[in-house]
Amino acid sequence: MREKRRSAGWVAASLFSWTAASLAGAADIPPTDSASAPAKVVVDKGGLKVDSGDGAFQFRAWGRLHADGTLHVGDTPPNSDGINNDATDGTEIRRARFAMSAKAYEVFTWFGEVDFGDNEVSVTDFIVGYTGIERLNLTAGHQKQPYSLAVEMSSNDLPFTERSIDNELIIPLINRAIGGRFEDYGEKWYVAGGFYGDSMEAQSQNATEGWGTAAKVVVTPILAPDRVIHLGFRGAVRRPENDNESIRFRDQTTQMSDYRIVDTERIEDIQEAAIFGPEAAIAFGPFSLYGEYNRAHLTRKGADTLRFQSGHIAATWSLTGESRASIYTIQTGEFKRLTPKNNFSLKTGGVGAWELAVRYAYVDLSSGSASANASVVGGEEHALDTSLNWYLNPVVRFMLDWKHILETSIGDAADATLVARNQEGKGLNAFTLRAQFAF
Repeated sequence: MREKRRSAGWVAASLFSWTAASLAGAADIPPTDSASAPAKVVVDKGGLKVDSGDGAFQFRAWGRLHADGTLHVGDTPPNSDGINNDATDGTEIRRARFAMSAKAYEVFTWFGEVDFGDNEVSVTDFIVGYTGIERLNLTAGHQKQPYSLAVEMSSNDLPFTERSIDNELIIPLINRAIGGRFEDYGEKWYVAGGFYGDSMEAQSQNATEGWGTAAKVVVTPILAPDRVIHLGFRGAVRRPENDNESIRFRDQTTQMSDYRIVDTERIEDIQEAAIFGPEAAIAFGPFSLYGEYNRAHLTRKGADTLRFQSGHIAATWSLTGESRASIYTIQTGEFKRLTPKNNFSLKTGGVGAWELAVRYAYVDLSSGSASANASVVGGEEHALDTSLNWYLNPVVRFMLDWKHILETSIGDAADATLVARNQEGKGLNAFTLRAQFAF
């Protein structure tokens, strides 16, 4: 798998180089009458941007760096049976991404992003698009599927270091994949949908590629700079081509640790997987409240249909008065990153923006009848996250996140390691300190 990631990264890097060389070569082409104005070069919080004189062509480069330090408190060392319940502590480069985008003839777009985090190279997004129809955005390539406010939001913008544990029910079904997507919006609504194959991480040569579809609808009955109400519903379906796709759901206390409290192991013979649920958000001045619920149905060949569920509810408070409603954009139906009213500065006395966020989340991965061959007992987990965020300016942010496992339940699972981790997981604390630079 690592060699495939490196190959994908090499291809992406080569295309980036080709794009840059093409733009450099374009400078030798005599301008047309419509492009007689000089090109504009801008470097700001959005990265490097180069525009042609007539605005028909554009090139942009930007990136992000997330450096994390993690500490677990309450985990246990290996017991007498050799079961290792010890979580991993330490430091890591969580994300180190470099991105480029280009526009040609006003309506054709290209976007690519490569991640060098964890000392590996992988492609996150690689997309071509068309924007020639008013408000409608059409894209094709390796990209996100339109499902979940938390999944759609960038990791640069989330008020927590990681997405919550309910996300572990979503990602195995509808992670980034190769496909086509459309987006449209109006004054107080947003809709997106798409049709997808598999991800860029190549499948087995003996397996025919499956397919899936996802869609999302959002309405905003109130949309103003100081207050927003966001109401959405989303759903997705995934079908393996030959009824032979297996899926595994499991949590992760932190990105760098393999300490997993719930785990379904591999679920075989899946004929169809469907996931759906509502989402809502309210932002009023410096306060916001948002939540999501997910229900997943897995139809299996010769066995009971499995039903899992997950959800979260979260609240944020800008201690320095910045409005989260002001950073909501209906064009994508999501919230962006806070911008301080006064950037941190020892000269001017600016303190930046300070934000407090609290989140409760749960995931239930147990389903089926009492029959051993019909049930899956992956466990249940409830967690509380608290995050204190300091935005020094629109580019630099420090985050201190505390995750506390409130409750766990494993039922009659046969896996001794999973049972031990689930039981020991209750009361576990995970602390993460992040330094973020995103431009």
